[in-house]
Amino acid sequence: MQQPVDLIISGGHVLTLDAARPELPDGAIAVAGGRIVALGESADILARFVARETIDATGTAVLPGLVDAYAHAGHGMMRGLFHPVNGAPGHLYWSATTPNWWRADAELAALERLKAGVTTGQTIVGATPARADHPVFADVTAKAYVEAGLRLVLGIGPPDPIFPHLPEPFAASLWEDGRLVRRPFSTEDTLRVSADVITRWHGAGDGRILAALAPPYLFGRHVPHRRIANRMPDASDAPVILAHARAMRAMARELGVIIHTHMFKGSVAYMLDQFGRAEVDSLLEGGGLVVAHANGLAPAEIEVLGAHGVGIATVAFTHENLWYGMAPIPALREAGCAIAITTDGAATYTPYDLWREPARAAWNQWLAADTQAILPPETLIGMMTIEAAEVLGMADEIGSLEIGKRADLICVDLRTPHIGAVHDVAQSLVLYATAADVRDVIVDGEILMRNRQPLRINEAAVLANARAEAEAMAAAQDLKPYRRAEAWSRPTRWPSPPA
Repeated sequence: MQQPVDLIISGGHVLTLDAARPELPDGAIAVAGGRIVALGESADILARFVARETIDATGTAVLPGLVDAYAHAGHGMMRGLFHPVNGAPGHLYWSATTPNWWRADAELAALERLKAGVTTGQTIVGATPARADHPVFADVTAKAYVEAGLRLVLGIGPPDPIFPHLPEPFAASLWEDGRLVRRPFSTEDTLRVSADVITRWHGAGDGRILAALAPPYLFGRHVPHRRIANRMPDASDAPVILAHARAMRAMARELGVIIHTHMFKGSVAYMLDQFGRAEVDSLLEGGGLVVAHANGLAPAEIEVLGAHGVGIATVAFTHENLWYGMAPIPALREAGCAIAITTDGAATYTPYDLWREPARAAWNQWLAADTQAILPPETLIGMMTIEAAEVLGMADEIGSLEIGKRADLICVDLRTPHIGAVHDVAQSLVLYATAADVRDVIVDGEILMRNRQPLRINEAAVLANARAEAEAMAAAQDLKPYRRAEAWSRPTRWPSPPA
């Protein structure tokens, strides 16, 4: 007698991404109660189970839903506003945006991620730092993902005490009585808002929403930002940086969430120089730490991060590669770090199409290592699925297709001209696949997109609303410094860093 289940996906080329990394050319997956209850050859699964709903995955690759472990809310509404020297108008997040604008951005981001097969995405509410002067910005972001049915790791936290990225004293505009009103706020305000948001949203949405504490620089920033005037920390700043790092680790542990922060070359070295290995170990031990970028790290820094299994959210397509050098992915993995390939989306020159990134990541590392014999396709896909889930502390539940895990999976169409004859499925995916090839998306056993059609989201309404909100904001601001200009028509270099 056949066992009843909720859903069977059959006939596809299944990449499980579990420890053994088997591939099933004609595989099937049975789902019940939101979890995978069986997987194997299609003939066997179809003989053993009968489902209320079925998906014929013939001609597709079936794999875990993608995990984008690093991104920023707001960026998607700034597309087309990127200047090679002036950058993007991120300051407008603090002075010219309304809750409706942020809601439109979140709905757009969720739609884009859904159609790219990203079933779990991390998002910091704003740029660096997060927009944490009021909870409404995080609230509308989380609500959009709940309605879309996707998983979200919502990042929020206070400004950095040494390099806050914001003019001081802090102030931001809030929508009151039909107009934007400038209000002051303090670091203490952002800490209260962050704790409130994390407490209310961590575990919400039937467990699909998690939260993260997102201080910009846990160990301070020790390389110049070429578009923001700043000074580099010196020995006199060490007590403040140490107190901040301890406070952030304690706050995250008390709230039961991970820390998602940024590090570049020099951050760990500074802490080792100022405080010694024992103090740095005490700050890194216990897990629950994700470092975005990690560009230009020195061997000693790599060793320390690897010793504590710090998760690394790398960005292949980023100006930091020009400024500080590549993230040393092979060395970090060898040292013991889990690595996620991420979009850092949707910045003004990067979308949420995570499929663009594995080939870019591989190319960067080929250049750095002077060989193509590193980062094989299975490893690259792993850094978009199971290893990315490990970075976010979610690998027990998602990231691979295994019995007992959450049924988060996607079907990717292999019968497209740009993929063509498929001699190697994994290699074809990392080199040729795009977001447009994702056909079906399932989270917790629920079909969220079928045959490219979102089932929860009104795509036309989301696009129309996002365009209207973006145009309304742009019409009220002077965006000339950020628009495409004559500079694009002749060779242009980034300005040199301050001496």
